[in-house]
Amino acid sequence: MYRVRHYVGPPWPPTLDAYDYMRTLSRRDWAWEGLRRNPAYQEEARAQLMDGQVSTRLKGGAILVRMHEPSPRAEAWALRSFR
Repeated sequence: MYRVRHYVGPPWPPTLDAYDYMRTLSRRDWAWEGLRRNPAYQEEARAQLMDGQVSTRLKGGAILVRMHEPSPRAEAWALRSFR
């Protein structure tokens, strides 16, 4: 494995202990873990952000997203909107 001289970040590859949290995941959470790591999904989500979706952060920390019309990009992934 080639080592980059000026890499800044956690050691790679991570230890197996870094994945211990996955033992407690539900099927739905497993699906999300796989989806959010999918490069094609990430590209579509970034493209959707560029389309001008309006979002507001509420006082409690939640994000309110206002959709003006259906999102074909999200629907292609069986979602109403991108997270």
